[in-house]
Amino acid sequence: MVNGGFETGDLSSWTTSGAGSSIVSSGAHSGAYAARLGGTTPTNGDSSAAQSFTAPSGSSKVSFWYNVTCPDTVTYDWATATLRDNTAGTTTTVLAKTCVSSSGWKQVTASITAGHSYTLTLTSHDDNYAGDPTYTLFDDVAAS
Repeated sequence: MVNGGFETGDLSSWTTSGAGSSIVSSGAHSGAYAARLGGTTPTNGDSSAAQSFTAPSGSSKVSFWYNVTCPDTVTYDWATATLRDNTAGTTTTVLAKTCVSSSGWKQVTASITAGHSYTLTLTSHDDNYAGDPTYTLFDDVAAS
C-alpha cells in the first residue's frame, strides 16, 4: 500500500469519489494525519477512497484502522469497506455497514494471497440529513 498512513498530508495514491474526502491533522490513529471520508457537515451519499495494489511476497493480510462518527442509524448512514481480489474476481466485505455515535479506533484485517492484485475501497455514507452528519476517519492501511 502506498501512503496508507496518509503521512504525505494528502490523498495521493488513492482514488477518491463522492461528496467529501479530506486529510485531517488531528485525531489520527498514529502519525500526524488520517483520511476523513464524509464531513462534519452533512454530505449526500458515499464518500470513498480506493487503492489497487499487488499483495507483496510473504504477505497474508491487509489491515486498516477506522473511527466512525455516526449519530444516525445504520439504516441511513454507515461506514463500510470492501476488498476486491482482481486476480480471482471476488469481492469481500471486510467492514460490514457500521453506525455508532463514536466507535473509537478499531482495526479490521482481511486475508490476502501474495501475488494477487487487489482493490481496497473505504466508504463513508451520509444521507444528507441536517442534524446528523456522518464521517469516518481511516488510518494505517497496510499489507503484511
